[in-house]
Amino acid sequence: MPRVAKRPDTTPRPPATKPRRRQADRSEATRAALIRAAIDTVSERGYAGATAAAIATRANVTRGALQHHFGTIQDLLLEVVRYVSQELVGEIEAEISQRDTLDQRIGAIADRYWQVYGGADYFALIEIWMGSRSNDGFRAKIETLMKQITEKRNDYWRELLADYPLTDQEVDTMRGALLATVRGAAVHRMFSQDDARALRQIRFAFARAQDWMEARSKADAGRNVLEQPRGKAARQDG
Repeated sequence: MPRVAKRPDTTPRPPATKPRRRQADRSEATRAALIRAAIDTVSERGYAGATAAAIATRANVTRGALQHHFGTIQDLLLEVVRYVSQELVGEIEAEISQRDTLDQRIGAIADRYWQVYGGADYFALIEIWMGSRSNDGFRAKIETLMKQITEKRNDYWRELLADYPLTDQEVDTMRGALLATVRGAAVHRMFSQDDARALRQIRFAFARAQDWMEARSKADAGRNVLEQPRGKAARQDG
């Protein structure tokens, strides 16, 4: 009896998950776990106690995994600085629209800054900054990173307040002063544990900045009216 060739199976099958995608997801999850473990370890043990072994154990990974994803413990801690300083603040800044009123913009930034800088993650950042004092190379890397983040934040504020007559230097100076207030309140809170007082101080500083911007806007508008050509002003009056 002759053999009958089998027809190819044309039944549709669900697409297989790409191995590379699964690997990328696992890699991202491991990096996130190590960053979180580093923050928590520094918060509890301080800079000196944040060893590779302690962080790897907390993240439930091997020291080899830490080295694979970040290289050295300092590279991991540098990523912690970037994450706390840029990602947490940037997530909310991106949601604040220039279409909102100045009061809404300032209030949203003040609240979010306090959420970040008044939280436990920022205390880990302080520990890393203080610990880097004895390591010139590591401190230089942190300074370079913070300069880049500062420039990015300044650009954001300039865009956010573009409808106010402020120079770039004025915006940068104001942002720096407000950030210094928030950081100072965060450090003071470490000892006083008085959240309400810290938040009042922060809102006061941001409110005064808002008053100053509104005053500048009114003064600029009045100056523009006075500087109009006489002929144009006379035609408008007539």
